[in-house]
Amino acid sequence: MRYLLAVALVGLVLSGCDSNSNDANDLPRTFTVTVSDVSMDATITSSRANGTVPLSPPVYAVYMGSNPMFTVGAMANDATELIAEDGVPDLMAARLTADPNVSVSGVLTSPGGPDSGPAFFSGESASFTFVAEPGDRLQFETMFVQSNDWFYAFADEGLDLWDGDNPVDGDITSRLVLYDAGTEEDTAPGTGPTAPPGGVQKPVQDPAATDVGDAETVNITPAADRHSFTIPAATDVIQVTISSEAM
Repeated sequence: MRYLLAVALVGLVLSGCDSNSNDANDLPRTFTVTVSDVSMDATITSSRANGTVPLSPPVYAVYMGSNPMFTVGAMANDATELIAEDGVPDLMAARLTADPNVSVSGVLTSPGGPDSGPAFFSGESASFTFVAEPGDRLQFETMFVQSNDWFYAFADEGLDLWDGDNPVDGDITSRLVLYDAGTEEDTAPGTGPTAPPGGVQKPVQDPAATDVGDAETVNITPAADRHSFTIPAATDVIQVTISSEAM
């Protein structure tokens, strides 16, 4: 009888160990990220786009290791420059596809909007979904279009998709930083000339034009650290949320 009881107890312990080892928090999960343009008329002081702040199509990457898109305090690569100045994601998308440390990447486009194009205008949102495991990070870049060369991204080495044993969940907008790519001379948001010379912002350029405006050579820095311009809070321009579920 004692032997049978001991066997039963061992079975219960082993069963409990199996249950813990399959904790859903430790397994790959399906994440959904939603990006929304929440800017409104007069978010910035400008007649351009009624003072709203359009966003370029976000380019995103799920990866392990170092940020595959940019390094704060270093010069912007050509792909980041093209996003920050012109909102064009193609070069970065190709860069990420070729990076062996990137497991998932893509470009998120809006559902249409005033321009019937890929950019996000006030009130527009879209989502992307991916599978990730502990150790994976998320990074993306989207242009603050009412600027010369500013872009939103997650700080430092990107967003760690796990907080300890738990997948990140909820509103993660506070994790964003507005960076100045340092590739074009700056004027305040929604201002500046309509033609060279000077810092010519995207809303007054030909949509197909690239590399318009006077160049500068400065390392990537948070825009608020470089400029005394009035810059809206990230939460007044963009909202990013994330949710996950077990596979």
